[in-house]
Amino acid sequence: MNIRLYGAIALGLLMNLHGAMAAEDLSQALVTINPVIIHEPTQNRDVSLRITAPVNGTKLPVILFAHGAQYSKDDYLPLSEFWASHGYVVIQPTHIDSTTIGLQRTDPRMQDAWRGRLLDMHRVLDTLDEIVRDTPLLKGRVDTKRILAAGHSFGGHTAAALVGAKMPDVAADFTDPRITAGVLLAPPSRAPGFRNVEWRTDSKPVLIVAGLEDLTMENDWHAHAQYFYNTEVGNRCLAAMTGVEHFLGGTLGMHRTEEKKESPATLAEIQKLSLQFFDAAVKGSGEWAKTRAELLQTRPSTIGIFACK
Repeated sequence: MNIRLYGAIALGLLMNLHGAMAAEDLSQALVTINPVIIHEPTQNRDVSLRITAPVNGTKLPVILFAHGAQYSKDDYLPLSEFWASHGYVVIQPTHIDSTTIGLQRTDPRMQDAWRGRLLDMHRVLDTLDEIVRDTPLLKGRVDTKRILAAGHSFGGHTAAALVGAKMPDVAADFTDPRITAGVLLAPPSRAPGFRNVEWRTDSKPVLIVAGLEDLTMENDWHAHAQYFYNTEVGNRCLAAMTGVEHFLGGTLGMHRTEEKKESPATLAEIQKLSLQFFDAAVKGSGEWAKTRAELLQTRPSTIGIFACK
């Protein structure tokens, strides 16, 4: 397979990312390769990827990140760059519903965008070894057996489907056993159609993050926590953040105007929780178990509700 590199390879020093790093982590050298182009044959379309990784290190795990509806691979850098600075290769595809693609909302392909997103993700997984081999500064440094998923809003649904959320309305199950765990940020509510998910009993561990002031769906923040509340399947935790809306205080990036309530403290908490959750899933770290136990007893002001099953 021929992986095409069209963008410049950007080397940068990540300096005190949104105040979220500990003192010993004030600077991390990152590399961004953007775009990398792969072909998805089922949709017969090219998929553009943004890849961010630390300059140093080997055996780096992978995080696949799905953007929210209309956004793109070039958003959510406060998350992708933070994770990369802590030893992950973060791959962000631009899905077909992105405004950067330019499709009209009435285009028939938009009606099936949820499926196209998952085809994109499976294609990344299927070609991951080739992507690593053919991408400068990644060859020989990536552990393609340790893979995680994350996503925001519509992307939360995409990530959920990868880790074990099937959709009985459309008889669809895109679970991929190559994914170890998932972080769902403000995922869409369970509703008739493709969003009416049911967790497989063997689904992978999940951390769901919601904003207590997020009224984007059903005028109720609980709509973004239904993947937690409407199931008895275990291995999932919910962190509901105080004082923030759909973009959770800054996850989208400060260059976007959609973030109405910026909260560096909340963003830092989400960065920490997601990193510890990922580290536990693929690095064997015990920090998540410690934090989880502490949060079940007492919480900082940024977290209004914390619960686990």
